[in-house]
Amino acid sequence: MLTDTGFETVENLVELRKNRLMEPNPEYQRGEVWTRDQEKKLVDSVLRGYQLPIIYLHDKRLVIAGRTNDRYEIIDGQQRITALSNFVEGAFTLYRVDDSQARFPTFLQEQECPWGGKDFSGLSSELQNKLLKSTIPVAYIKTDDNNEVRDLFVRLQSGKPLNAQEKRDSYPGAFTEFILRLGGKPAIQKYPGHDFFQRVLKMKPGQDNGKTRQLAAQIAILYLERKKNGMDHYSDINNNAIDNYYYSHLDFDPENPECVRLRNIWNFWKVASAIGVAPS
Repeated sequence: MLTDTGFETVENLVELRKNRLMEPNPEYQRGEVWTRDQEKKLVDSVLRGYQLPIIYLHDKRLVIAGRTNDRYEIIDGQQRITALSNFVEGAFTLYRVDDSQARFPTFLQEQECPWGGKDFSGLSSELQNKLLKSTIPVAYIKTDDNNEVRDLFVRLQSGKPLNAQEKRDSYPGAFTEFILRLGGKPAIQKYPGHDFFQRVLKMKPGQDNGKTRQLAAQIAILYLERKKNGMDHYSDINNNAIDNYYYSHLDFDPENPECVRLRNIWNFWKVASAIGVAPS
């Protein structure tokens, strides 16, 4: 197997796909299809100058009846290419920074976003050019042995599957740190967790695949949002809602008065339980 690496512009990827010179191999495209939300945020990322992950293409040359056909098969990156193509072809508009569905963190809401609420045709010529000329890293795989390509695909996908909370543990931002310190991740020395969960609730954060940290996040969200929006307010705390809270609070302040009060409440329960006077 030979591998060349380089960059392709968004424009090239869209044109190759449009003219069927780059197509997915159905064998590698059986996973989850992206939502429109994911597509919008990927295009938004490109326009913000964020670098996208590498795309893997199988550079195939077929000789049939004396004629040569050069084309690419997509090994990894189909959803990213589809999202970019869909936007360029006018399939959707992008989020405005204040769109409640986007749940952008505060620091992004304070930045200019001239592409917000627009489809591709609605962008200025400058922004259209910025998107189309943006580059994405690409690995070009050259081999006549399809089993080598299959082996590469399996290796690319073979990282240990993570559940929802384990993925959140890797998110940047102070809310992640806040929950790790409360819920605990004993495999990392600085995250032993609050005794409330282990001594009072008898949970085992080192053995429960993130259940303790997820409960800590749910309690924190319910408490902080009620303090913010009134005691009659109850937030959703399903997986999507927790994900959105992590993302929309990248600038979270773990030392704000309500966070301190929440820790003190848990401290009270820990002490009360230790001396046998915790409310039942």
